[in-house]
Amino acid sequence: MLGVTALWGWSYVVVQDAVALLPVPAFLAYRFLGAAAVVGLFQARAPGRITAREALGGTVAGGVLFTAYALQTVGLKDTTVSNAAFITGLAVVFTPLLGALVLRTPPRAHQAAGAALALAGLSLLTLKGLSVNRGDVLMLACALSFTVQNVLLAHLGPGTRTGPLTLVQLAVVGLAGLLWSLATGSLAAPSGRSVWLALAVTAVPGSALAFFVKTKAFATSSPHRIALIMAMEPVFAGVSGYWLSGDTFTAVNLCGAALIVCAILLAETGRRRAAPCRRRSDRTSGDLRR
Repeated sequence: MLGVTALWGWSYVVVQDAVALLPVPAFLAYRFLGAAAVVGLFQARAPGRITAREALGGTVAGGVLFTAYALQTVGLKDTTVSNAAFITGLAVVFTPLLGALVLRTPPRAHQAAGAALALAGLSLLTLKGLSVNRGDVLMLACALSFTVQNVLLAHLGPGTRTGPLTLVQLAVVGLAGLLWSLATGSLAAPSGRSVWLALAVTAVPGSALAFFVKTKAFATSSPHRIALIMAMEPVFAGVSGYWLSGDTFTAVNLCGAALIVCAILLAETGRRRAAPCRRRSDRTSGDLRR
């Protein structure tokens, strides 16, 4: 999952160049329909048909995912990139809270501390000014949409197969992007090396592989832990911007990135320490029963 987050962070640069030449709705349609086709090729060899739970759950999760991308795209027109990155990153904090309400899995002390530390790091890394406007409200709705999708994957994962669930999600986002393109008259054929490169990177590793890994991760691990790992995305985005686009870092930005890394290490360290404690507790209980 950390590798996927690194890939998403790096892809900001190539996507930024591509959407300057190809309308966003068309880009989303090509990206996610292409990703769905790749997953479909592998899924065609898998035994069993897509179940009703996988179809319905994937459709709902895909609809929420498309909503998040649409809100993020529209919101960027009326807010700064820094504010957008910070507000979207609030999903790191929202995911444990919604998970506690819906899944009845309250975060442990080290997870709550990691979320708070990640929030502080995100603010130092990305926020250069605080203003509330229409774009900020849309970005907040985007963060909430990503949060809902995270919790949906955590809820659906244990009872579904990763491949079919991923396929349905990607297909829903791609078809919604296609309908958006047709409704706005913005459907255009990709042209230019930068556009094709961005589509190739974001469709295959950035969507087909990445969302398969994300769906599997939320099915096999706690949403609190995965959300913290995803907080590394703006860190990787900043590094790729520095090397590829000439972006600069201030001392405050670097402190923010360091805090995010520390937040993940705190959550992971606490998780490893908790496991031996549970095993010792289990052995003690077994001794008492004997």
